[in-house]
This record gives sequence, structure tokens and C-alpha cells, in this order.
Amino acid sequence: MLISWIWMLIRYKSISGYTKYPDYTVYRGTNKGGVTLGTNIFLSNNYSSQYLSLIIAHESGHVKQSKYLGPFYLLVIGIPSILWASTHKWLAPEDNYYSFYTEAWSNKLGGVTIGKNGKLVWIED
Repeated sequence: MLISWIWMLIRYKSISGYTKYPDYTVYRGTNKGGVTLGTNIFLSNNYSSQYLSLIIAHESGHVKQSKYLGPFYLLVIGIPSILWASTHKWLAPEDNYYSFYTEAWSNKLGGVTIGKNGKLVWIED
């Protein structure tokens, strides 16, 4: 995806490392939160090692959404997700970040859900 490579060029100085997985690549750096564009996942270095695998699973759900939606991914998922991330604490402070449709679907596809503490947990079989 062209936008992913543009994002990488803009953020390349902030990327401190990457890990290749079979279906996607995770880039770690000084960015805030996580952004998924195509098969590239850009994550903050601030996630603890215990929580990192859950965040990667969630973001892998966005990779699947991108594959399902193709060129409509940015319109259906990407832009609404970025808007929600930047405004949910102001617009809906009582709602969990992961309750928004873009994030809830990504959780389901990635095998995670919202736990009692409001954070991601693995879906139990």
C-alpha cells in the first residue's frame, strides 16, 4: 500500500526496529499508540512486553480488515479509527476505546477482547 510506504518515509527516523511475521511486519518506534497500514504495523516502544503480544494481535486484526476491504480500508476503518483515537476521551469518555466498531472488529479478528479491567485480554476458547 502506497500510503504505508509514505508513512514509513515520514516516520523512518523514529523507527528503532522491526519484526517480520508471516502476514505482516511490526515496526517499533517513538510514535504514540499503533497505526496499521496494509501489512505494516507501527507501534510505540512504550508498550510493556506483557501487553505487546495483545496489541500486536489487535493490530493484526486491522491487517485482516485491510485485506478484506482493499482500497476501502482507509474510508471504512483507517480514518474513522484515527478520528476515534483522537477524540473518544472527549466525545465519549465513558466508552472503552476498543468498543468502537473499527476496534471491536479488529479485536475479534485478532483473537482478543476487552477484559474486566478495560484492557485487552485473549479470547478464551
